[in-house]
Amino acid sequence: MNSYPANEERISEIERGRSCGAVVPLPPGGSLAVGDTVLFALSQSRAGQQPSYVKGGDSVLVSLTDVVDLGTTDPITGQALVQLSWKPLGQETTPVPATKRNAKARNSHKAV
Repeated sequence: MNSYPANEERISEIERGRSCGAVVPLPPGGSLAVGDTVLFALSQSRAGQQPSYVKGGDSVLVSLTDVVDLGTTDPITGQALVQLSWKPLGQETTPVPATKRNAKARNSHKAV
């Protein structure tokens, strides 16, 4: 599993299903493929420094449905950039089986 830094807004957007993609650097010596999981974890960043993860901070885990090599590199790290996609979270619906109802009324006696 690979982890990437994110702010609270980004994590919230992913959790609510409003964001289902990201462009990230490929991990050094690593790879990403459909079915892999990626963790976006709360981080803090200061100017000129690498982001640092917040201990006990919020995070969200996604399962990749598409990974595209963009054929370019991150100008800061020199790592290859990839575009990740996943199904929007919070929007998965499981069909509820319809209950079988008797077409006839339960009480078929007619009042006279």
